[in-house]
Amino acid sequence: MSTTRVCATCLGRSTCTAICAEVEALLPSMEAGRIDHEDLPRLWRGMMFTRAILDHESILAGRQREVVRLYYREQKEQKEIAALLGVTQQAVNDALERARARIGGFLKGARKRRARG
Repeated sequence: MSTTRVCATCLGRSTCTAICAEVEALLPSMEAGRIDHEDLPRLWRGMMFTRAILDHESILAGRQREVVRLYYREQKEQKEIAALLGVTQQAVNDALERARARIGGFLKGARKRRARG
């Protein structure tokens, strides 16, 4: 269930200043119990971008796709991924940054093409 579905059906959504159990359950484990309502827009953007990365990982180069899979799908830390792939943690970080930039650029281009017609 997505936050929009939870919040769309919530009667108190327009004045909400608390993190309800349904929203809390959707948060990344490192954020659970540590946020307040002002953090929700940032977290929501992050969750949507993560979903976009996973939805478009097929456009990535092989190493980037592998790093994205391990990081986002299997929730491994960069240090673990580096050990698994036999590369430095910096190489893993660089691959993640390139993957994010590639997918971000792809999505911006798609949005511009749709706007043009």
